[in-house]
Amino acid sequence: MMSPLLRLLGVSLLLALLGCVHPRQAQKEVPFHVVMGSNSYGYPGSQMQLVTAIQGDLFQARLSRLKYPDCASGSLDVVEFSGTINSTSLSSLNSILQSLQPCLRRDGSRVVSPVYLNSAQGDLLLGIQLGQWFQTQAVEVIVSEGQICESACAVAYLGAVYKRVQATGRVVLHLSGEYGRGFDCARSVDMLPLKNYLLNTNSRQSGQSLYNQALSHCRSGKGWDLS
Repeated sequence: MMSPLLRLLGVSLLLALLGCVHPRQAQKEVPFHVVMGSNSYGYPGSQMQLVTAIQGDLFQARLSRLKYPDCASGSLDVVEFSGTINSTSLSSLNSILQSLQPCLRRDGSRVVSPVYLNSAQGDLLLGIQLGQWFQTQAVEVIVSEGQICESACAVAYLGAVYKRVQATGRVVLHLSGEYGRGFDCARSVDMLPLKNYLLNTNSRQSGQSLYNQALSHCRSGKGWDLS
């Protein structure tokens, strides 16, 4: 007859083997806030609070509040835009920009709010207007992983004081004159608004340099890749 000790060892061995066959269920992943237009870039869902979400026919805009201990308020506003830049979407985006809560460090310095852009089409003159707004706001325009910023979006991007492209994000200014996408660099009257915009949002020397670079891509079917 099997002794109690051997029986106990046998049961323990059996449980151990069953544990190998049926491992414990993995812990559930923390919900993740993916930036609109990006494949995977974003923030932990537990750190983000949705403030405003606007859904239009051709666009989406979102304002969220990120937990950010460096700010005296404890949070940093994050803006996302994805879609066509037209009068309706521009009005919605402007209302969000006007409602941004300042993020001030305890030493009084300001942290700029990130504005993520994902847009491949839009009204070029409205892109100029948006870029001028960026000039007056404490924001950093970001085109992140998987996002694309073309046409009016690229024009607006050029006007931002703080801006950057992350990972596989792309910013392309088209100059072929294709409707809804780019300026026609063969027509000086078409290029004049862009020239004035670049001169006004940068130093004269820097603005002229940017304009000359734009002209150098006049015959490029791929446009001017600013990434």
